[in-house]
Amino acid sequence: MIEESIRIRPAVLAAIEQHARAAAPAECCGLLIAGDGCIDEARAVENQAADPERHYEVSPRDYIEALKRCRGTDRIVIGAYHSHPRSMPEPSATDREAAFSDFLYLIAGPVGGGRDLVIRAYRLKDGNFRPIGLVPDPREPQT
Repeated sequence: MIEESIRIRPAVLAAIEQHARAAAPAECCGLLIAGDGCIDEARAVENQAADPERHYEVSPRDYIEALKRCRGTDRIVIGAYHSHPRSMPEPSATDREAAFSDFLYLIAGPVGGGRDLVIRAYRLKDGNFRPIGLVPDPREPQT
C-alpha cells in the first residue's frame, strides 16, 4: 500500500531509463536531487561496486560533490537510484543492508528480455522498505 508520494519530472524518469539501458548488464546508479518537493535531476555516477553486475555503490566522493552543488540553494540530495538489469524493481536483501532511513531509493528494471522497464520508489522506515508513489510533474524546473 502506497501511503506517500513524490513529484518527479518526466525527463528524470527518462534519464534513469536511458542510464539503466546503457549500463546493462551492469547495474547503473546515481543520485536524485530535488527542489520544491520535486525530483528534478538524476545525477548519473559511476558504479563503484566490486561486482557491478550484482550490486551498486555510489562513491562518497560523488555524494559529497552533489551535496556541495546543492549548498546555498533550495535543492537537496533526496536519494539514489539504481537498476536491476535482470529482475523487477523491488528492493533486494543487499539493497536493504546498504540502505539508511528516510533516503529515497528508485529502482529501475528489468532491462531487456522483452519486458517493459519499470521504475519504482521506496523509503526505508522501521527496517522495511515502503513503496512511494511517483507523480510525474511536467512543469519546467526552476533555474
